[in-house]
Amino acid sequence: MRLSEISSYWDRRAAGYSLTIHQQLCGEVGAFFRRALKDSAPAGENLRCLDIGCGPGFFSILLAQEGHTVTAVDYSEGMLKEARANFEEMGVAAATQQGDAQNLPFPDESFDYIVSRNLVWNLEHPEKAYQEWLRLLRPGGRLFVSDGNHYLHYYDKDYLEAKQKEEAAGKRHDCHGVDPTPINEIARDLPLSRVHRPTWDIEQLFSLGLERIDVQVTHRTHVHAVTGEEKSLISDFILWGEKPDVAPKASGDDEQEKINAHWSKASDNYSRIIHHELESFRAPAWVKRITENAPQKDVLDVLDAGCGPGIFSILLAREGHRVVGLDGAEGMLRHAADTAQEYGVSPLFIQGDCHALPFVDDSFDLVISRNVTHALRDHKKVYAEWHRVLRPGGRLLIFDANWHLLHCDEALIEEFSRREEECFRLYGSGFSAGGRRESEEYKKRPPHRLGSALRPQWDVPLLKNAGFTDVFYEENIIEGLWDDKEKLLYGATPMFMISATKK
Repeated sequence: MRLSEISSYWDRRAAGYSLTIHQQLCGEVGAFFRRALKDSAPAGENLRCLDIGCGPGFFSILLAQEGHTVTAVDYSEGMLKEARANFEEMGVAAATQQGDAQNLPFPDESFDYIVSRNLVWNLEHPEKAYQEWLRLLRPGGRLFVSDGNHYLHYYDKDYLEAKQKEEAAGKRHDCHGVDPTPINEIARDLPLSRVHRPTWDIEQLFSLGLERIDVQVTHRTHVHAVTGEEKSLISDFILWGEKPDVAPKASGDDEQEKINAHWSKASDNYSRIIHHELESFRAPAWVKRITENAPQKDVLDVLDAGCGPGIFSILLAREGHRVVGLDGAEGMLRHAADTAQEYGVSPLFIQGDCHALPFVDDSFDLVISRNVTHALRDHKKVYAEWHRVLRPGGRLLIFDANWHLLHCDEALIEEFSRREEECFRLYGSGFSAGGRRESEEYKKRPPHRLGSALRPQWDVPLLKNAGFTDVFYEENIIEGLWDDKEKLLYGATPMFMISATKK
């Protein structure tokens, strides 16, 4: 264990770090976190708060000044000594406790609000720490974490180049005379120095049952020294989420699990398809189609619902928007993250279910989906969820086709079969099936839950009942988005677009 080494280093840093938080409390950093902590807290006054890895007491002071009951925990006695002195100087009351963030000495459900700043990266077993923190949180309580990719430069060349450039420009962290070499060497071997965050944190917390997770990230721009390519790197983030009032079931709906497994299995093929799309005429065409119909803001907060291998997430992140890509299939998310890294962008990819989104109300300016809605179990529930997470004035864009009719409309199946044969004749294969006769597969499939519903007309009343206004659609948008091969094969079920607005 390296816990004692880590603690010893922070004992030496305690006095200098205390000077830093004094400056921060009186400046923009203090104002930012005061607002962020307040906005992310559960409802109520005099909350029972736990500040884990409290250091010299920055978060503890901000929370105590709001009238909450605060317990400050740190493994470093030097930090706790500085924290107690700062509490007295600031005229606030907060209890202090020496303890390991991965094994805390408190009963279950002891706290309403658990907060932490720049601690998790230090931990040898961060997954165990998160499990422990949720144990201590009461149902309905909130977790707030501030951290960053502080040592990713050891394992990611873009972060390394960015760090080297900053150091060459004279930008170095002020350690107040303490040699940072010991912690740098320790950090090289810590697990979170090897992963991209907050993606790792989000996935871990979702798996533990945290809900309504929201994230705010800080980017820094890195220009490659040789190619001149500009990349956006996540440096720091704040993350918050809520422990559900009722513990989630151990396993999800069997049908949804089957759906997720199906799409994970298909993810390799779909990843190849979107790589081709990203390098084709479709990429700028999709950007144009989306931006013309999206809210007109320089930077949008976007939810790519059912993101698959991430084409929309990547395209919109390249345009400078803040994007969260959500999908239930682990395979799709793995490909999405890998492809995004190839293209030098950092959308957040998280696993989740469109039927129960893990985001707070009014989180996004744009919710977008492609080839997702035909596979939903409950359109009413999903449309209500998409409406909930949109901000007033936000827009929903749905791109899909009447794929379900290929389960029940014999005339359409025959037309598709004819087109498939023609596609084989001209191109040697279908679009994505590698020569497999998709029409034969459709004939074997059971009836679809959508039956013979004709979309997008079918969706309009559902969207209006969910609260959307200004609902309109285009029944055929394939021109400029599909090539001749796609038009031939799938032209019998052309892609449509639905746009709807939240008042």
